[in-house]
Amino acid sequence: MDRQFLKKKIEKITASYVHDPDVRLSDDQVNTLIEKFNEQRLANPNEDLHHILHDVIYDYLTVNYF
Repeated sequence: MDRQFLKKKIEKITASYVHDPDVRLSDDQVNTLIEKFNEQRLANPNEDLHHILHDVIYDYLTVNYF
């Protein structure tokens, strides 16, 4: 998938979970999330991509921010 598209989706999904405009992910954090998304996508080829992306972001945020 296109990295720019994934980056925009990650930013939008993160904003929907965090509700704080001051919380922004660094480029390194976004790259980590893209890598985890790609790993999950390959491990679960029949899973909905939208669900995989939400799961990866939610897991990351709960460990690092909440």
